[in-house]
Amino acid sequence: METSDRLVDVYEMKDRMMIDLFKTKLQETQADLGQLRGTWIEAREILKAHFGKITRTMVTNENKLRNLYQAALRELKEGGKRPT
Repeated sequence: METSDRLVDVYEMKDRMMIDLFKTKLQETQADLGQLRGTWIEAREILKAHFGKITRTMVTNENKLRNLYQAALRELKEGGKRPT
């Protein structure tokens, strides 16, 4: 059971890392949060700018990455707070 708990922690840490990446990039570009819709196209552009390209893995995980991008937008709109 310990192994399973560790995997969940790793996945949660990975998700948090991506949310923080999206938030950082949005803050750096001073994006107008009111204009952003939380689409895959927006998330893809941030990923492309940061990593230089979109990998097959990113495309395969499009829904997950879009959801993490939307979580980053929500947190920024709520004042940058992390959910507890």
